[in-house]
Amino acid sequence: MKFLSVILLVIAHLFVGAQNQVSIQGTFNGETSGTEIVLENFLNPTAFSQKTEIKDNKFSFSFEAEGEEIYKLKLSTDNFLALVIVPGEKISLTLNPESLGIMPIVEGSPNTVFIYDVQKALAEFNLKQDSLNKAYQTADVDQRKEIETEYFAIDHDKNVFLSAEVKKNSSSLAALFYVEQLNIDEYFPLYVEVDSILNVKFPGHPATQGLHNKVISNKATAIGSTAPDFSQLTPEGEEKSLYSVTGAKIIIVDFWASWCKPCRAENPNMVSLYADYHAKGLEIFGVSLDKDSASWVRAIESDKLTWYHVSDLQGWRSSAAALYGVGSIPSMFILDGTNFKIIAKNIRGAQLREFVGSKLD
Repeated sequence: MKFLSVILLVIAHLFVGAQNQVSIQGTFNGETSGTEIVLENFLNPTAFSQKTEIKDNKFSFSFEAEGEEIYKLKLSTDNFLALVIVPGEKISLTLNPESLGIMPIVEGSPNTVFIYDVQKALAEFNLKQDSLNKAYQTADVDQRKEIETEYFAIDHDKNVFLSAEVKKNSSSLAALFYVEQLNIDEYFPLYVEVDSILNVKFPGHPATQGLHNKVISNKATAIGSTAPDFSQLTPEGEEKSLYSVTGAKIIIVDFWASWCKPCRAENPNMVSLYADYHAKGLEIFGVSLDKDSASWVRAIESDKLTWYHVSDLQGWRSSAAALYGVGSIPSMFILDGTNFKIIAKNIRGAQLREFVGSKLD
């Protein structure tokens, strides 16, 4: 009986191994100068990495996968193809050796097909918008209004398409390639839906953890919620907290950096806004994502930014940026100065001036 049990365990192990076996057959549709190609875990190459020889413009991989995972197939650091592979898949690839990720032909891996089908569709949307951008440069005032309307209509259609595709594939790691291309404030329910599925299905996975943290941060900074307090150092080296700003009717928490060109381009608008509305109750609390103190201080002086400034000089590792879920800059949170409730987010330029004016004029 003991011998029979051992035999059954061996058979069971072989059966599971066969179910988990992944095979990849690849062909290049042109000559490649490379002699080998590498397959590795996308986020953690030390966890899985294999290389194989390219013969007659063909290659193959065979390995056992424990679960759904994101892989990178690469000829070089900059020339790679992303794959989301499920155990048991038999994958066929036809690739351009000059650019593996452009128009690949993929069979046998539905998640990978999804990634590149969506990429192709987005490229078509972007091509139309690029054409409008060129036309905008030589258009008159009336034509520019029409072009802007058409541009934003395409943008709307693109977002509707993208949100529908993400929703259809919300249980796969492939959804992570596109969900964060959508504005989190506008599509927050979709973020929550994807996060609630993937965080349970792939607990602790580094790819899902980033999305999960972003959802948690956004919940803390949703419009109507109380802005989290934090303290960092001023250029003079003194600790200054957000909640120490008193007497203001409106507070703008402005995440920026000296090296951020869009931020610096926005600064003249902020200076004008502050000059017009500071006496009426506007305050600005600038939070820099700089690492170099001298560059930060020099930008404050050069751009004539006369409001409060703080930073922990940790760049993208800024504790305040993490607390507020800031993934890009400039990023702004507009607060009611009496109770620190968030009343608007990420509006700039004319829209920001109109909003502040509606509260303080």
